[in-house]
Order: sequence, then C-alpha cells, then structure tokens
Amino acid sequence: MKETIELIKKLWSNKRTKSISVLIMYVIFFTFVFLLISSGTHNYQRPVTEKEPNVENNENFKLENITNYKLEIISTDNFTYDSSTNKVFYDGNYYEINNIPEIISKYDLTIFSPSNISKLLEVGTLESTNYIDKSDTYIIKISDFERIIHNNEIVNDEYIKITKYESKIVLDLTNYYGYVVNIELRS
Repeated sequence: MKETIELIKKLWSNKRTKSISVLIMYVIFFTFVFLLISSGTHNYQRPVTEKEPNVENNENFKLENITNYKLEIISTDNFTYDSSTNKVFYDGNYYEINNIPEIISKYDLTIFSPSNISKLLEVGTLESTNYIDKSDTYIIKISDFERIIHNNEIVNDEYIKITKYESKIVLDLTNYYGYVVNIELRS
C-alpha cells in the first residue's frame, strides 16, 4: 500500500502526469454526469396551447364529432373523397359516391370516418411524440383494427400506425391493406 501511495506522489509531482491525471478525472466526471442526465426517467408532456386542436384536451375539438373531412388514399389507385360534397376525385374526374369506378369501389370509405379513427386511437398505444411538427404516432394491433372497424375477431400480432397532426391524420396501412390514408379534418 505504501508503494502505491509513493507511486501516486511521484506521478503527481511530475507536471505532465499530473495534467494527464486531472484530464482523466474530468473525462470520468463529465461522462458520469452525461450518463446521469441522458438516462433520466422523466416523462415530458407537450404543453397544450389554445390554438392546438387536441382530441384529449380540447372539448371543442372532438374527433368523433367531425363530419367535414377530406380523404386521400395513396396506393396504385390514388383518389380523394370529400365528405362535404360526397364526391370522389379519381383520374382527373369527379364521381358521385354511388357511381365511382369499379377499380376504386374496393375501398370502403366509411371505415375511415373520424369517429372510427377516434375509436382506434382510444385502443392504440402512443409510440412517439414529435414536438417539431406537433404530431403523435400511435400503434394499433391489426386484431383491434378488425374488431373495431369490421367487427371481426382475428388473431394478428402485426401493427398499423396512425399519426395525428393538428388538422390531419395519416393511417399507414401498408402492412395490412397496402396503402396509406390521409385524412384532412375540417371543423
């Protein structure tokens, strides 16, 4: 033990080894501080402003009460549906909902109503929050999606993602249906 203390005193008396030792102590200290800060267990919540239409916190903006919205389905057959006019825009033409072309009649537009999306968000799990573009991304089991939307009981462990922005919702159904749905909400 005396030999170790003598070695430390000898190294400490040399200016070069003393400065290297101090530098190593600083690196160890700041590494410890950085790890302590970065592994904090704080759950930060985004502050809600009055202008932000948030389903959970704003009584005036309830997703299930919205009847005026615009649907955009992005797949091999891109088209938009406007609930206010009840028309579908496809391939440069507007079609009445009763007379839509057969190629897009396979899409059930009623399942993407804001009330159904609201039900999905209730059972979904918040995966991430992006504070820059003010969006929340939820993951929903496909079995829950089928149960809520189609009233089918299936067992499927895959997920779909729903990203909720201020006035827009994006459903990523590429794993299940093979397309993406954008819903522009209008109050």
